[in-house]
Amino acid sequence: MTEAFDWSWIREATGSPEMTMDLYLEMPEDLSRQIEVEDGRIVHCESPSPSHQRIARNLIQALMDITEKQNREDRTCREVNGELDVLFAEVPRFHYRRPDVIVYRCVPKNRGGRWKDKPVASDVLIAVEVVSRATITEDLDTKRRLYARAGIPHYWIIRMAGDDGLAVSLERLRLTADQTYVSSGHALRDRDLSAVDTIDPFQISITWAQLDRGFPT
Repeated sequence: MTEAFDWSWIREATGSPEMTMDLYLEMPEDLSRQIEVEDGRIVHCESPSPSHQRIARNLIQALMDITEKQNREDRTCREVNGELDVLFAEVPRFHYRRPDVIVYRCVPKNRGGRWKDKPVASDVLIAVEVVSRATITEDLDTKRRLYARAGIPHYWIIRMAGDDGLAVSLERLRLTADQTYVSSGHALRDRDLSAVDTIDPFQISITWAQLDRGFPT
């Protein structure tokens, strides 16, 4: 969840006109987790709502259960995480984002580099954003174009009831050969039994009840 924010004091302190990988690596983690960086420009991240956090957390758990089973059956290695920095570019301008949920190929321990064991965009199989009123343009336009250009094959968009309630829809977007997204499924709570029922990129079935865990009854 992002909005423009004045972090000019960082630039004044470092003498740098923009945020770089070097500056990012020097920042305390509790500070770096408050921002994302878009082409060297610092973007402040607002704290997500409790409903947003519940949905993202529940989706992570559901996907973890599924990927662990798929990893055993396929002898592959995929991880599921949330609020994890994903590198899109180091040069010519530093750019990273922090999707609400990601499914990604395991990062090789010997890959090295300054990004260490965190994923880069090419590792990501599924990126998920939980949309609120404050992030609708960012999630439906900016990130959609960014994730497509980066070649992330699947982008899921979750909408909440009343902007801060239960998940009411989940749209799955699939990347085409011309690097644009097309809808590959749009589940609605009032119409569909499952929030997710797909075999792409692997067998995934998630119910609305799984996304509802922890909500007040």
